[in-house]
This record gives sequence, structure tokens and C-alpha cells, in this order.
Amino acid sequence: MKYPASIFQFEFYRSNIRFPLGPALLALLLTVAGCDLYGQDEYEEKYVVESYLIAHENMPQVNLSTTAPFGESYQFSERAVSEADVRIHRYNPDGERDRTYDYEEIRTGVYIPLQEQSFESVLPNHTYRLDIRIPDDNDHHIEAYSTVPDTFSVVEIIRDQSMYQSPQQLELRITRNRSGNRQNHFIFATEALDPKRENITPFWRDAIDDISEAVRIRTSIVNEENFDANPDGTLTLRLPWIGIAFFGENRISTFSIDDNTYDFFRSQSVQTGGGGGTLSPGEIQNIIYNIDGAIGLFGSMSGIEVEVTVDRPPFLRKTDPEKAGDHTDGLLRISSPFQGPEPWESSRER
Repeated sequence: MKYPASIFQFEFYRSNIRFPLGPALLALLLTVAGCDLYGQDEYEEKYVVESYLIAHENMPQVNLSTTAPFGESYQFSERAVSEADVRIHRYNPDGERDRTYDYEEIRTGVYIPLQEQSFESVLPNHTYRLDIRIPDDNDHHIEAYSTVPDTFSVVEIIRDQSMYQSPQQLELRITRNRSGNRQNHFIFATEALDPKRENITPFWRDAIDDISEAVRIRTSIVNEENFDANPDGTLTLRLPWIGIAFFGENRISTFSIDDNTYDFFRSQSVQTGGGGGTLSPGEIQNIIYNIDGAIGLFGSMSGIEVEVTVDRPPFLRKTDPEKAGDHTDGLLRISSPFQGPEPWESSRER
């Protein structure tokens, strides 16, 4: 199955997945060194890990770099860490280790599974342990655990076409995935399939300076209790209109996220003001990474995808493309501030 998807302000592409987690980490990398986001009064260089396990997709790539001091631009190519020993260990639901994946460096700071292991799929309900050692830094050890959420599926697409901001929201019914004793947490990710400038919705046209930023967007975390629980055990989801940036065809992915991803974005939204709170700086909690020996995110998720159509209300005129900014053939282009090797580029066939 294909999902739309990506990460942080640059976009993380894994297989066919583009999971837009937003500008969280890059903004963090640009400021974390000079602030107290991880409890430091003075700058101390930290290792940064970036890797995502996605149920039933291939084993993920691991990016390894270091933070940049406050006021300096973060460039992955300048901060990438080479010659690290990278492994990921898999544990079955009974807690027994049943697989170890050895990684190789294909570019500075970019690690992928060995050729013979690279096409093995990530298993839901299994726990994966990231194990990194850096020989050039006194064998510095980085470790993190992530339990991949159970998969779920679409039972019924109740409504896949609707007028923008109509009371009749885009709606679907899904199975409920097992989550142990915790509540499931979800993120909606939207990719516009016809991102012409005249199709931008009024909210997003007014909310951002560069409308190319809205081609792929994500919502904030949505808890399972916000969905309707049906007698047959399924859940009914209504897609929020704020997650739609363009009229026309859109691809919507719904991701069930693990504890690491949930903790990171829940705490990050408070740090950057996304939570809308009124806490003073001294009261703001540190961002939660759930990584020993580094910051960043080693997370996992499972997801589903549907395509929907959002109709333009008749009273809304099309945006004049000549007044909407620079354009190329009427289509929006994503400009990524990520200057390092793009994850979808590989020096060899996988």
C-alpha cells in the first residue's frame, strides 16, 4: 500500500511514504543548542538521531548528525556523523530478541540495512531497539526503543467528497488497532494531488507566506477518544477541515503513532508555542526524546490511506495565480532546507 508522507521542516521520504511531521526538528536543531530545551545552561553538542519504522514497510534508514550552536544554520552535510556502528534489534511480543539488522553507511551520516536485510518488513506489535556506537567518540553509545503500533484498515468510506467547510465532513470507518493499555494517538497527513495556486483554501492562503509549504501538511495529535466508537468495535473518523489546504483531489493518510512520536510532538508543541498555552519559559517542560545518548526521534507508526475530493464553495472565487507568488507551470514546488543527502537517493539499488 502507498501512503502519502515525510519529517521535520525537510521532508523524510521512506519507500513510498511521505510523512509530514512538520517543521519540528529542524527548527529545534537551529535553536536547541542555545536554549534550555534539553536542560543545558550552556551549549553542549548533542548527537541527533532520525529514523522511522513504518508497519509493513522496509526497514528504515537511520540519519545521524550533531546539533548546531544557537545562531548557526543547521546543514546535515556539515553535521553528519560518519563511521558509526549502527544496528537495530527486533523483539517479538513476548520480549524475545528474534532478529538483528546490521547497517552500513551509504553517505556520510546516512545508514541503511545491509543489502540482504534491506527488504525485510517492519512488523507491527514488535519492539525495535536502536543500537549505535561511535568509535571516534570513546565508543559513545546511543540507544532507543520503539514498539510499532498495530495495523488497522478502512472498513467503509462513508464520505469521500464534500464541499469545503460543509457540516458534512469527509468521513470513514476504520478498525480499532490493539494498543495494550494505552489510548491510540493519531496524526492526519494530507497531500494535495492538484496543488495549483488557484486551489489554495482561504485559511491556508492567509496563514502562510509560501503556499508551497501547504502541499503536504499534518494535523496535531488526535486522540482515539475524539472518534466515534461504534457498536461493532470500529471507529468513525471525521477529517478536520484545517487539514485540507487545497480544493480538488487530496490524499489523506491516517497514522497511528507510537509513544516516542507522541511524546516528542506533544512536548515540542509546548516548547514552540504550538500548544497555545500561557506557561512562562521557566515552567515549560523539556522536549521528550526517549533516546539515551542523543536527541531526535526514533519512532514508529502504522497507517492507512484514502483519496478524497474537496469541492470549492460556489461563493469562493479562484485565487489569481499571478498574485499568489512565483509559479512554475501553475504547480507548486517543494523547496527543502534539508541540504544533506536526500533519503530517497541511494548509491545502489535496494
